[in-house]
This record gives sequence, C-alpha cells and structure tokens, in this order.
Amino acid sequence: MEALELQLMAHRKILTALMTIAVGDPDYWHKLMEHLRDDLVIQGHEEDPGVVPGMAFASQNALSEPLRTIVSRAELRAGDRTSSE
Repeated sequence: MEALELQLMAHRKILTALMTIAVGDPDYWHKLMEHLRDDLVIQGHEEDPGVVPGMAFASQNALSEPLRTIVSRAELRAGDRTSSE
C-alpha cells in the first residue's frame, strides 16, 4: 500500500472512533448529522438521469459513499458497544 492509502485508512479509523463516541450523545449526534446531511444524501431529482453526470454531481456522489460508510460503521460500533454493556 502506498503512504497516502495508509494515511487515509488511519484518518477513517480515527474519524469512525470519534463518531462512535458522538453517537452516544443524541443531541451532539443530531447536530453532527445536520452538518453532514447535504453531503450524505443526493436527491434523485438533482441530476437528469438521461444526461452524463456533471463533474460537480460526480464529485458529490463520490464523497457521499465514504461518508455514509463512516457514519454507518460508527452507528454499528456504538450499537455493539451498548449491547455488550
């Protein structure tokens, strides 16, 4: 693996750990999700399905997937943590 890939993996692990802790505070989690809402969800009507996606849409879509993955992992880990206590 290249250094950049390892760096990205480390950042994802740290971010997932921080977000896992944040899930435990519903008020904080809600505020965090409000900030990420626009990056997490792409509305189907935002891009004409008959047109090749524009660069902005393609970039937004590429960003949404890893964000959703990190949020999902954090929620799962937080759920695992509470069920084992």
